[in-house]
Amino acid sequence: MKIADKARVLLVEQDRSALRLYSARLSKAGFQVAETSKPTDALRHAGNQQFDILVTDFRLPGMNGLELFRRLRQDLASLQSVLILDTTDNQLSLEAAEFGVFQSLVKPIKPEILQKTVGLAVRFRREQPNLATFRTRHSGAKPVSFTASEAKNEFGRLLEKAIQGDVVRITKHDVPKAVLISVEEFEALSRAPEAKIDSLSAEFDALLSRMQVPSAREAMEAAFHASPARLGSAAVKAARKGG
Repeated sequence: MKIADKARVLLVEQDRSALRLYSARLSKAGFQVAETSKPTDALRHAGNQQFDILVTDFRLPGMNGLELFRRLRQDLASLQSVLILDTTDNQLSLEAAEFGVFQSLVKPIKPEILQKTVGLAVRFRREQPNLATFRTRHSGAKPVSFTASEAKNEFGRLLEKAIQGDVVRITKHDVPKAVLISVEEFEALSRAPEAKIDSLSAEFDALLSRMQVPSAREAMEAAFHASPARLGSAAVKAARKGG
């Protein structure tokens, strides 16, 4: 399905020649267009049918384009808007962006540019429910498993290398982003920290056992009650033996 198919556009432009030009271009591209030069008529149109995109001039009789967008969004929360400006105005463009306007365009606007911008706005609007659904479904979800045959349909050669024990590095713009390894390699990496901890625990237990024998306890008690001079002498002797 084309982006324009069944997309409904509400076009509000006080310049009637521009209104006809924009409407003809969007209609030819496949958009369903309702056109008017008055914001009051736009509100009436929106009361009778749903719209996907509002394309509106900023300068309108009675209210500006941002106010019109605000009022329409009270009932059409997913409505996207393209705002048309007479001159470049960075402050107004920033305000429009903060307001939720998809894009601001400055006159004169080529019809093909308007068509492309409206198409992007439609695509953006349609992707929002999908993104929200994806986040809801996968929030806190467990990893999904696929069979090797299913995975091979996508990256068979890389998968085979990983199964054979190779470490496959996946890069994006020459920057490493992911690594593909076999289950055996993964389990070995997972066990490595546990093995180190187990080894240290065993060494500590052995040391503790040696400290519990009578001779070790007597030596510790003697060291505890020894005078500073005696401890210093023992330290000198130990250093000489070590040398």
